[in-house]
Amino acid sequence: MSEKQPKNVITHFFENQRGIFQNLQDLDLERNEKRLRKVLEDENVSLKYPVPPFVANFLLWAFFLLFPIVLLLDPNYYTQSSINPRNFVAYYTPLIMTVVIFSANQKFLVPRCIFKKHYLAYFVYNSLLIFLALFLREIVFFLLDRTPGEGVGYFFSTYCFSFVKGHLSVWTIISFILLVALVCVISVFYNLIVRQVMRLFFAREQKRSELQYELDFLKNQLSPHFLFNTLNNISALIQIDPKRAENSMAKLSKLLRVMLYQTSDKTIALKDEVDILEKYAELEKLRLDESFDFKFETKLEDPNIQVAPLVAMPLMENAMKHSSSTEGNNFAHISIVQSGNTLQFTAENSNFPRKSNPKSSGLGLTTFKKRLELLYPDKYEYKAEVVGDTYCTYLKLLLDSSSN
Repeated sequence: MSEKQPKNVITHFFENQRGIFQNLQDLDLERNEKRLRKVLEDENVSLKYPVPPFVANFLLWAFFLLFPIVLLLDPNYYTQSSINPRNFVAYYTPLIMTVVIFSANQKFLVPRCIFKKHYLAYFVYNSLLIFLALFLREIVFFLLDRTPGEGVGYFFSTYCFSFVKGHLSVWTIISFILLVALVCVISVFYNLIVRQVMRLFFAREQKRSELQYELDFLKNQLSPHFLFNTLNNISALIQIDPKRAENSMAKLSKLLRVMLYQTSDKTIALKDEVDILEKYAELEKLRLDESFDFKFETKLEDPNIQVAPLVAMPLMENAMKHSSSTEGNNFAHISIVQSGNTLQFTAENSNFPRKSNPKSSGLGLTTFKKRLELLYPDKYEYKAEVVGDTYCTYLKLLLDSSSN
């Protein structure tokens, strides 16, 4: 019981911190994505030829290996006695061997052994790499220390892996093994981090693709829904007033032309969105009598600020659709106010609720709310309420001013 308790406490602690670490990771990814977009936007010079991916690694290792040579430019850094071929070999041989072992672990051993749980094979391969590295070190030092009478036989019988001439010590072997062990640990964590970042990246891209697919699907549903309502209105006018129905069809044609070319993008200028709503209101007014009180007021500080296309159309449709009746006063008052990055859409209309149709899907408002969640998560406020005989809807959006 005493052994399980600390383990459970530690596990519980890390489970509690998982959300914090996940949020930090997401914030870091978003920050790096913004930096990358900024770099790509500011990049005005394009390279004539593509740069191979290995060039960056080559330059990094070149700097790492050449840095000690650069220090020679400072005469006070090295003494004359320390500048000799043997000391350079003593420095660079284990360094180069370590780089090779790190590369072998990063590219091959960790992915093929550690991640596939072949731990014994991983230990054996690294042991062989350590032996080969020390053996090559012995060859290099033998070539520097040998005398004319010392040949290959002397190397294998006396010099190799012995403590003669002071080229090898127990500490040399221990320090190199510790260095390789550290390199192995770094390689494992490096691969873990890279794989985790890749998984997060692909997960974000997959989520983004799914959201974009859903948004396209919802946006494609908006236009048929709008067209269905408008054609119903024109159909009702044909028998009552054919001339007005003809005018309505002409205006519908103009509106559909605008919607076809302007709403295919992710965002449109706010002035174009307002223009679409005004044209729709004109079509709706054709089916209403002259006593209908309609007001459409706009106050735009920046008409070119970007907004999702048709984002307020369902509210406009419902305000016009449910405001007309043979009973009481019929009115619809629409207000669109934009200040800074805040957009407010307010609709007040006479409330004449219709009997629910079981065959009706209520697609307009359902799609409207779903699009708000996808397009403006945590950046919108929507309210709908009945005050007396007036139905009030209020929509507030926080727009991205940088997309202007």
